[in-house]
Amino acid sequence: MKVPLSRRGLLRAGLTASAVGSVAALGGCAATVGPAETRPVVPPKDPDEHITLTYWSWWPALQAVADLWNADHPDIQVRAVTIPGGLDGGYAKMFNSLVAGNQPDLAQVEFFQIPSFLLENGLEDLSRYGALEHADRYDEWQWLQASYIGGHYGIPVDSGPMMYFYRDDKYREWGLDGPPATWDEYAEAARRVAAAEDGAAIETFPVGDADWLAGMCMQAGAQWFGTEDGQWSVNFLDDASVRVAEFWEGLVHEGVLNLTHPVWSTGWFQGLQQGRIGTWTVGSWGDAIIRGNDPDEPGRWKVAGLPQWDPGTRREGTWGGSASVVLTGAPHPHEAVRFAHWLSTDQRAVDAMITECGIGWAASTELNERSVRNQGPDPYFSDQNYTGIVAEATEYISGDWVWGPTLSATKDHIGDAFGAAVADGTSFVDALATAQENTVRDIRAKGLSVRSAS
Repeated sequence: MKVPLSRRGLLRAGLTASAVGSVAALGGCAATVGPAETRPVVPPKDPDEHITLTYWSWWPALQAVADLWNADHPDIQVRAVTIPGGLDGGYAKMFNSLVAGNQPDLAQVEFFQIPSFLLENGLEDLSRYGALEHADRYDEWQWLQASYIGGHYGIPVDSGPMMYFYRDDKYREWGLDGPPATWDEYAEAARRVAAAEDGAAIETFPVGDADWLAGMCMQAGAQWFGTEDGQWSVNFLDDASVRVAEFWEGLVHEGVLNLTHPVWSTGWFQGLQQGRIGTWTVGSWGDAIIRGNDPDEPGRWKVAGLPQWDPGTRREGTWGGSASVVLTGAPHPHEAVRFAHWLSTDQRAVDAMITECGIGWAASTELNERSVRNQGPDPYFSDQNYTGIVAEATEYISGDWVWGPTLSATKDHIGDAFGAAVADGTSFVDALATAQENTVRDIRAKGLSVRSAS
């Protein structure tokens, strides 16, 4: 199945022009530059040749998964190398490997970062190495996250559909009748919790967390980035994004959300465990964190899809997700694609990634429903069929969301602008405008044509 990918277009000329300057700025020339479609296709290995593929990932236990493959493929061995998480230095290491010519065969790259690698001509087009033959094995919305300029640049390996985790016991104590169906109901519930118990809050507001904000805006129907007539557009101020910003600004200014204990802080973990904080809206991978933080109290937590903006129109969003990519000039792309497909579509591999690496959501609903995670009613989550709830939510995730080409910097701009807005009590919409202005400037500095769409 060849998925139509034209709607995911980037600027060919912009990618090429930017790559030359950006790679040079790293201190040298990449081993192989130029658009992927102009590079020679690397042939498969000889039948009697024995090779070792190297995979760079931030999952420390990935070697245990690779060893399942190694046992069945003596001629194609895989060595997993643990590197820092992408924004903690892993991406810099990858870019430097392109300059030095010692790039691995495979690397784990988050969906949002793929356009940044394309700007450096840093990824092989995997459609030239058989990737599209197995496209129908994947959830379409995940597959499209790695599809650009008529090519395909990554094999989805995990994702994070956003879910609504809540303390059912505390909700009942606070007089709440289950999870809110709409965000308006969520606002009313937040006020009720604040009034019911001194120091309690329905949730901590994740100040400046761009991943969370992107997931929220995606769910509301926003489109932050697009391309048209050879030009990027940036629109953080569309109706959906403004609606999200104004909603959360109102609750923050009312004082009904927790701002004392930032997400990931010790006080926040204690708040979840002790029931002073009753909710966490997060990617599906949050289940493992909740279990680990409160392992001895099964039956207190439940999970649901997100509250909706408009009754009768269901949309969901995502937070996180990554793909196995082949960096430009890697020596064995045919074999790398074979392993990447196996990693994402072999049930043994998926089960091992769940148990060994703690992945959030695999690359297809079918694999998730048959996985070790799906053992029927889950006692920890109050005997809910947790896997089925997440699987249902994934049916309402749009495949139209496009990531921009400078997302690492964009995340910083959002974090800085929203952090300042919360500290100063100023407008969240103005924070979006500031982040948009800075993002447009970043894209233009890359040599791309860009405009503000609002």
